Amino acid sequence: MTISQPFLPIKSGQGDYQVDFPATLADLTGALLAVPRAVVVADRHLAGLYADALAPLLSTRPVLLLDATEEVKTPAGVVRAWEFFQQADATKQTAVIVIGGGIIQDIGQFAAHNYYRGLRWHYVPTTLLGMADSCIGAKCGINLGAFKNQLGVFHSPARVLICLKFLDTLADTEVRSGYGEILKLLLTRGDPGLFAGLRDEVNARGFRNPRLAEFIRQSLEVKKGVIEEDEYERDLRRILNYGHTFGHALEAITHHAIPHGMAVAWGVDLANYLSLRAGLLPERDFHEIHAFIAAHWGWRLPHPVGAEELVAGTQRDKKIVDGRINLILCERPGALRIVPRSYDAGLLEDVDGYLKNYNVIG
Repeated sequence: MTISQPFLPIKSGQGDYQVDFPATLADLTGALLAVPRAVVVADRHLAGLYADALAPLLSTRPVLLLDATEEVKTPAGVVRAWEFFQQADATKQTAVIVIGGGIIQDIGQFAAHNYYRGLRWHYVPTTLLGMADSCIGAKCGINLGAFKNQLGVFHSPARVLICLKFLDTLADTEVRSGYGEILKLLLTRGDPGLFAGLRDEVNARGFRNPRLAEFIRQSLEVKKGVIEEDEYERDLRRILNYGHTFGHALEAITHHAIPHGMAVAWGVDLANYLSLRAGLLPERDFHEIHAFIAAHWGWRLPHPVGAEELVAGTQRDKKIVDGRINLILCERPGALRIVPRSYDAGLLEDVDGYLKNYNVIG
């Protein structure tokens, strides 16, 4: 198999695995055909777009095609996957190949974890969100009612295969959404120059730039450093929720009218404003990051949202402890801090101040 860059090893308490980077779709398909006793869970739209390239796999293995919608990422969607495993006569030795973005990953991964107490699964991320973030770390979540990711498991893949060719047909909105998670990760830990490099390249050449593969790799390396230290989110890994507390609330309130990575970028901006108000983030850093987010992640909602609605929307978040919310706040690019905050008039006032003065979501 021809590879576009060296593999990335990931240590996991459930078994180490690696991320490979096949250079072509033919290389990818060949690697997947070598997986024994496999069944496939794939994005329906993606399977149609790449029908010819994936035909050797999809025509010779049992296949479940799913629509990549938040409405499918539910217990009902997982039941469909379990019933497919049954119909395919899956056994404990069966491997599940999951092909798609984060939604298809969540369904396939959750279903594989619970079937026969755990099947091996291989992941082929086909969106920028999947490639730069969700493909490693073992974590997945399923929506319950109006609330996002309330049911979840940790189940490491046996292997991840990233082929950048899938990005050629990815919609511009989905590319922009994927960059929301890249932004989050390059602000999360390490050299402040990671953010500066991202900002300068995107400002100069847009999202489809020559350094995209490098940004994916940098994002995965940041996340690798966190998850290898704290795989099960007992302490450090909570910083990966940066931008997600209010981002998830916005998604729920708007019934997912805004793409996930866009909501994360907006959530990062709001978290940075709360960091500024708390005296943690210097004003210069706040305005520098805010200007970048405002230039590239503005979004028009069908209806505006208010501070009370947003704060209320966070109250079923997994980060609530003893009635207080653990906010992930920024001290500078590459340095985050977990700060418990009470649900009080001060929080409401700060969120309202952001919405009135800096909000990039209309």
